[in-house]
Amino acid sequence: MWPWLAAVLSGVLLVLSFPPADVGGLAFVALIPLLMAVWIPQGGKRRWLRCLVLGYVTGLVFFTGTFWWLSELAPLFHSRGLNSLPLLLASELSLSPAVWALLAGWIAGPHFRPLPPPDPLAPFERPLLLQSGRNLGIAIFCAAAWVALEWVRGWLIFSGFGWNALGVAMHRDLPLIQIAEFTGVGGLSFLLVMCNAILLITVLRVRAEIGRIRLRPHFDFAITAGLVVLAFGFGTRVLIRAQQSPAPAVTLSVAALQPNISQHDKMNIEKWEEIFERMEFLSDLAAAASPDLLLWPEASVPGGMLADVDTLEFMRERAALVPALMVGTDDQNRDGVLGEDHNSAAFIQRGEKTIQFYDKRQLVPFGEYLPLRPLLGGIFGNLVPEDFKPGKAPGVFSLAKPALKLAPLICFEDTRGDITRAQVKLGAHLLVNLTNDGWFGRTGELDQHMNDAIFRCIENRRPMVRCTNNGITASVDSYGRVDRWLSPFTEGWKMQPVSVPVELRETFYTRHGEVFSVACAVFALLVIAMKVASRRRKLSP
Repeated sequence: MWPWLAAVLSGVLLVLSFPPADVGGLAFVALIPLLMAVWIPQGGKRRWLRCLVLGYVTGLVFFTGTFWWLSELAPLFHSRGLNSLPLLLASELSLSPAVWALLAGWIAGPHFRPLPPPDPLAPFERPLLLQSGRNLGIAIFCAAAWVALEWVRGWLIFSGFGWNALGVAMHRDLPLIQIAEFTGVGGLSFLLVMCNAILLITVLRVRAEIGRIRLRPHFDFAITAGLVVLAFGFGTRVLIRAQQSPAPAVTLSVAALQPNISQHDKMNIEKWEEIFERMEFLSDLAAAASPDLLLWPEASVPGGMLADVDTLEFMRERAALVPALMVGTDDQNRDGVLGEDHNSAAFIQRGEKTIQFYDKRQLVPFGEYLPLRPLLGGIFGNLVPEDFKPGKAPGVFSLAKPALKLAPLICFEDTRGDITRAQVKLGAHLLVNLTNDGWFGRTGELDQHMNDAIFRCIENRRPMVRCTNNGITASVDSYGRVDRWLSPFTEGWKMQPVSVPVELRETFYTRHGEVFSVACAVFALLVIAMKVASRRRKLSP
């Protein structure tokens, strides 16, 4: 019975590591109960199946607990079936920890079998558990396998849903997370899983060493602790150098609107006139402060700015009040192409007739498209009758004064490292996230989204401004420091100076992307292949 309770406990600890509880330090020990369940021998056959199911149980608890805010769509659409969305999503995402638990239990093999009592007269032979090299190898394999599976989850399942990678739990530890400019979030996940494995191994090893004559140094623990210290020391040095010798930058005056419009009102055509009046009022107030750039959040124009001539004229009038306006808009049948419905960012500069568009590339499952439509169409088809079309390419907007390139990121795109990196490689100086998290009410979704965005700034060493419908409207500098502009679920606007670097230095991550995660995947596959080959040699005559 206890292994199943341990699997549930790991899921609960993982949930507590992320918002709303947000106790990030628990990520250092959250996987220990699950590892105990798959490593400590139990009676019965089909050990591999037990490990697989134990990991799946942990995943179900974790993903259902962190993504329960998806059930907020049920009252919004008056559909009880949507209450099952968290469990439906978790049932697929849980395949990742399930496979990881299977691999972790399989690779250990006889490593954690009970040790025989020491015989002082027999020649000394170190059991496997007392060998630092083997212990370290198991911990590194477990960490690499976890990172590889997180990476696959980020781009494979539902076309990419990589929220709440384990490393994101450390978002508050600024010195430690600076390694993301080389490894992405995967490097932090690696350290955390390695710490979980070595902490448990150390406890089991100390217990096994009690009463034995020969005790050996725990090089496995020392090396793991050393990696954490090195990462922390590197980050501390980076932050100190950034303070002492800041990079050349220009100050951009940015005004962001947070209209706090409920999703019920957005979906009610009778409320659209009231929404236009609110946006006009806030926009005119912000324009009076003379910002360099004015931002409206995602889907802030009822019906889309290209819906009719009057709406387009209204937007041009607002844009004429400021040097540049970036606005989130849903537009249908742009350029007369039927079925080409996009969630877009539009960019208008004073004195220019041409409107630049960027179409969102990362669509939200069950919001902008229905995954597995042939299978789920009968259940959710009336809620998502048609799918949006994803954008075909990255794109940036060129601001005339000061001369900067702005990288639009719409909604959840700031949780995708590959999409953000593609924008930065086009020469972007500043990341701009336009989003509407109003679908999910006062839940942990707001902070989960915010915490993921922090890592995009560190990975590429680019600042970000987030303009949201109801929160969190904020700026993040190139080192992950957050400045919250407005309280969530309040109506208002805020103008702030944003320091934007002018020297476009590409980080290792910007140049090479998820090479660390790919290397982890290759390493894990090589270890698996070598172990399979070794077992076959032993079984052969």
